[in-house]
Amino acid sequence: MSDASDAAMAPELLKSAAQRFWALVLMEQSTLQELEPIALMERLNAVLEPVIAGLATEVAGVPFAENSQGGARSRLVFTAHGDLHRFAAVQALIDTAPPELPWPVEAFRQRSAEGFAMRMEGFELASKDLLLRVGQLDGKVALALSFGKPVPMDMREHARQMAFILLDHMLGEFDFSVKVGVVEFEEEGVSEDAGFERCPPTPLDEAVGLIDACWRGSLARSAQYPVEPHSWAALEGMDGEGVAIMVQVNRSANALVARADLGWRVEARLPVSDGGAVQAAQAFEEAWLAAACLHQQGICTHVVLRAGVRSVHCYVADAAHAMAAARVAAQALAGSPPLQIQAVHEPDWSDYLSWYVECAE
Repeated sequence: MSDASDAAMAPELLKSAAQRFWALVLMEQSTLQELEPIALMERLNAVLEPVIAGLATEVAGVPFAENSQGGARSRLVFTAHGDLHRFAAVQALIDTAPPELPWPVEAFRQRSAEGFAMRMEGFELASKDLLLRVGQLDGKVALALSFGKPVPMDMREHARQMAFILLDHMLGEFDFSVKVGVVEFEEEGVSEDAGFERCPPTPLDEAVGLIDACWRGSLARSAQYPVEPHSWAALEGMDGEGVAIMVQVNRSANALVARADLGWRVEARLPVSDGGAVQAAQAFEEAWLAAACLHQQGICTHVVLRAGVRSVHCYVADAAHAMAAARVAAQALAGSPPLQIQAVHEPDWSDYLSWYVECAE
């Protein structure tokens, strides 16, 4: 069904695919409940792959058959293996999970509460052996990695692969994917403008706290909806094709970057070729944002004016609702100007950050 363009698929198509998967699961539920964890995982993945490619189901917890005393149950963990383009599909599976399922469902691999070690071809690497210096670059956390134990020459590439697995395990799939940008190895040289020199090499077990502190403190990501009035900045210049461009950036929206429930970026475009069109676009924007951002379910992050087109960008919880609200707002205008609208699942807010870092203090 899907490919690497899951992020740009219409929300209703993702929802439909997820519902098809769950319908198939319910048809086999009685048989699935009798399976051991590995067999259950394999069967669920065999059902999932033809419907939503690129995702996987992992089974964690106590097998259902061993849970007769009402203890902890197995839970189904859906993962995109860190592929941001497929995060929307994972979320669709969670949102459409039937209430009668015998297993709890969970989106993405979660953080480990304790240290972790792994072995590959006789070489063992633990989270305490991976040393991190934490900085920031381009609006995200930056990491400089080194090893706290000798790594044989023939195992260096394996050790690097293991390092990324350890990061995923200790930070959790979502946080590692959306909050961390640059990951560099000390032996190859690191970025000079990331501020690594202010952080001594720290074992991963302890560095998790430093990463969280960088996100909340240095990068000011409180996840709290900003109070009005919001602070806006303006940028002017030329794009890569030599066309004049003006961008208004909501600097206050930085507090919400990568919040898990605001992963859809909806863009609405209207022509502004004359004064009347400008007024219509402004009226549309006011009406649309009032509906799309109601009850803090979205926020307008930036507005781009280029080549006679005004593009308004919002990150929202419900893309289908925001798109419907845009159509209603456009139809209410005299003459119904030609609205273009699209939704992209962008959990790391990369489009917003590309502008925000240009105007950040």
